[in-house]
Amino acid sequence: MSRTLIIILLFNYGFASRILLAEPKGLENILEILASEHPESKSLAGISQAHKAHTEASGILPDPKIGFAYRNYPTRNGYSLGGNKGLDTPTMTGMEFSISQEFPFPGKLSTENRISQIMQNEANFGYLAGVNRMLGDFFSLLNRYQSSGKKKALNDRILVLSNAQKNISESSYSSGGSNLTGVLKASVAKTEALEKDTEYSTSIKDLHSQLEYFQISQKLNFSDFENLELNSFLEKRNEEILSLLQGENNLVETTPEYKTVASEEKRLKEQAKLTKYSLAPQTEVFFSYMKRRSQTFTQDQGPLNYGLMDVTEYRGDLFSLGVNMKVPVWSALKWNSITGETEHLAAVGKDSVEKTRAQMLTQLNRNLTLVQGLTNQIQLVEKRLIPELEKASRAGVYQYSSGKGNIQEPFLAQTEILNARIRLEDLKEKRNETIIGNLKLLSFIYKETKIPTHHHKQ
Repeated sequence: MSRTLIIILLFNYGFASRILLAEPKGLENILEILASEHPESKSLAGISQAHKAHTEASGILPDPKIGFAYRNYPTRNGYSLGGNKGLDTPTMTGMEFSISQEFPFPGKLSTENRISQIMQNEANFGYLAGVNRMLGDFFSLLNRYQSSGKKKALNDRILVLSNAQKNISESSYSSGGSNLTGVLKASVAKTEALEKDTEYSTSIKDLHSQLEYFQISQKLNFSDFENLELNSFLEKRNEEILSLLQGENNLVETTPEYKTVASEEKRLKEQAKLTKYSLAPQTEVFFSYMKRRSQTFTQDQGPLNYGLMDVTEYRGDLFSLGVNMKVPVWSALKWNSITGETEHLAAVGKDSVEKTRAQMLTQLNRNLTLVQGLTNQIQLVEKRLIPELEKASRAGVYQYSSGKGNIQEPFLAQTEILNARIRLEDLKEKRNETIIGNLKLLSFIYKETKIPTHHHKQ
């Protein structure tokens, strides 16, 4: 291979990695589709809708009880449903209708309604947090997929360089221009590049299969994900987080994760009240009406007179009105045991809120520190290390072109540049992963508060 061709090869593979891909569009639209149409988000929305329906039906009175009975009060001569036996008292046979209504202890129904509303809020917060976790997982896979593709492309250039270096070294060794060590080093470099190529190819296939989970028939396919511009979106969201942290508002306390735990504390307090109301006296009001069997005459079976007797007594229908009350007699003996569990959970709820707040703040601050550290590393590699390596590479090519340098040095310099770019991609991938972690923590990927409604076919 001529010296001129070698120089052209070195310059082409040294600076081709600066070419950037065109920026694809449509990330916001894809997020909207995933948040509203993906089966995982639909299941979360369905739970929220179920709680909403339950809330609308809570806090109402128990349904009344309606009864029907056919009654025949006993007489001295026994029962007589048909009136065939002789009776020594006026008949009491007839149909009875009854209705009763239970009235819970005051405050129980309103407490049930408040608990149901809190559970609905928890479901809404759970939807937002769950969708953001799902989209965060999608971003994480997409970030690693795109990064692996870029690193594989850079490694492919290293493979080309290693192969050319190996061929040139062998040719130079054959002509006595270089020693055996150079040939062996070139062979080792090529093998290392092949091993990296296998690693990146395996990773790309693995991530590809995982990203297929987010496909939606006739709406989203893998080609919609492949070239999404993720970096600018993550950078924009990260700047938004930093801007909000400079304000007076506590960012953690506005997140669905924190609000869910805070709502749970309120719910536990209300459930402690409900437990007491459930043991309190319960009142039931009832009314019954009995339509007596009509009988104008009755038979007198006295010892001195045997015959029909005109009934002159009042023979109106019967009714009753009364109140039943469930009194906590036996449960009162175990009052502390019955109510103790919910009261203890309510007391612990406050500690859970503080624990969640501290954990989220710790994780947020940790991630922000990592993002800043990785940003500094990226700037050092991008602004200093790579330019310095490129400068050294140009000097090596110049020396070789003038016949003063070793043929191995320019190839090694170009390989170092490409390895530095791979290192740069590693740092950018880690930085993006850390930002995604913050976005999942704060539910900052998808912030739409309206829960989609899905009607299921019966």
